[in-house]
Amino acid sequence: MGESSNDASESLVDKDEFHDGLPTAFNEALFPESSQQTLKAGIGAKALDSYMNDDPTNIDARAESVAYVLRQANIAYRNDSVYSVVIKPKSKRAPSGDVHDYTSLARYYWKNPDTEDGLPYVRHDGKSNPDMESVWDYRLLRKVFRDCYYMAHGYFWTGETRYAEKIVSRVKEWFLEEATHMNPNLKYGSLIFGTEMGRAQGILDMFKVFGMFDALKMIEGSAAMKAEPQIIPDLQRWFNSYLEWINASPEATQERNAHNNHGTYFTVQYISILEFLGRNEEATAMAKDAKDRRVGSQIRRDGAQPHETIRPVSYFYSTFNLQGLMLLSMQAESHGVDLWNHKGPIESKTMRLNGLQKPVDVEVGGGTIEDAVRYLADYGSRDISEWPYPDAGGRSLKDVLSMARTASLIYKSDFWPELIERLEDKLGETAVQGEGKGDGQAVVEDGEPNGFLCELGFLSKASLWHCYR
Repeated sequence: MGESSNDASESLVDKDEFHDGLPTAFNEALFPESSQQTLKAGIGAKALDSYMNDDPTNIDARAESVAYVLRQANIAYRNDSVYSVVIKPKSKRAPSGDVHDYTSLARYYWKNPDTEDGLPYVRHDGKSNPDMESVWDYRLLRKVFRDCYYMAHGYFWTGETRYAEKIVSRVKEWFLEEATHMNPNLKYGSLIFGTEMGRAQGILDMFKVFGMFDALKMIEGSAAMKAEPQIIPDLQRWFNSYLEWINASPEATQERNAHNNHGTYFTVQYISILEFLGRNEEATAMAKDAKDRRVGSQIRRDGAQPHETIRPVSYFYSTFNLQGLMLLSMQAESHGVDLWNHKGPIESKTMRLNGLQKPVDVEVGGGTIEDAVRYLADYGSRDISEWPYPDAGGRSLKDVLSMARTASLIYKSDFWPELIERLEDKLGETAVQGEGKGDGQAVVEDGEPNGFLCELGFLSKASLWHCYR
């Protein structure tokens, strides 16, 4: 199939007030031949055929996932608002005063109730301050990545060229254009009101950049990319400058040395940028380093993640970190490094976290990523009261179910079908009961129906795309 999708059948285009003919559903007849060949090359023709036909539910999963992708892609395409760091109110600019400096606010810091001006802000771990939304940069940066990812999938599955054109426009607007670009640093990420510099935690704001890199790879053969031959070299210059800043930043060094989800996602971000820059030897070295630095030191032999279970929102952060470790394992596999089966040595570590009166000694090491997925899936299939750690947050069972299904593909262990069935039953049960967020309730509305896309990414060892959530 060529790039144009103007011959899309009437039943597959929006019939709402937009009347713009954007596709809304998967149509085998309109599936671009180039995308079909990319899938076969990434996964292998026989493996792809087996995946799609051995389990009939995968056909329905493809239809559901592509329909979801197209809904998101169409929303993104139709959004003509400006995405830029320069549009935030003057009162919310970085302490530098430079309109091009990115700024975000610390999530868990609140006004001091004991002082007239609210300073210094005080930390309430696990309790998000809605004032974060008063500075738009974080939300807009994540929208750039998310919009690009879903529009690229829209292009991949339908050949609709307008998605590719909008991706190019968004990337240039945020990173490259003189009037709207972001400076290549996160100096003022996770800023606490009343301070002059951001914090190490702000480095995490950029970790989903891999979604944009995946998008650019998916549309690399499009007319939109061919019309902008400088976009990749210019963007590579931006990210080279960004890595230079990271390498010189004390805050980034602190994040690099973190032992929990912050360290995990630092490595995810750094490797994805190295790959985009073509610095594959460095990416491979970082993947090897992640064996003990990220995987071995974070998973206990029973599958618990002690650096996350010590948090007041322990199930959520265990899920979040494990998603990162699986993403990191996917990256490492593309460099010939096996993180999936790595176990670290069993050791005792002393941990201290904000809110704890004194350090605590905990056991770390001895478990694999499969152990960690099994641990969360097992407790996810039980009553929330059985979770053995304090937890003030919610559980996204859809995310855990997606990880369990992916783990069953990777490890093929006999226990996965039964455990997945239990988790599916629990998810259905909580949906009927209408359980909601907070107070340890299972969250059933969270999570996106893109497990099919994630599984294709894992099966391709990241040669197609990564799992974006």
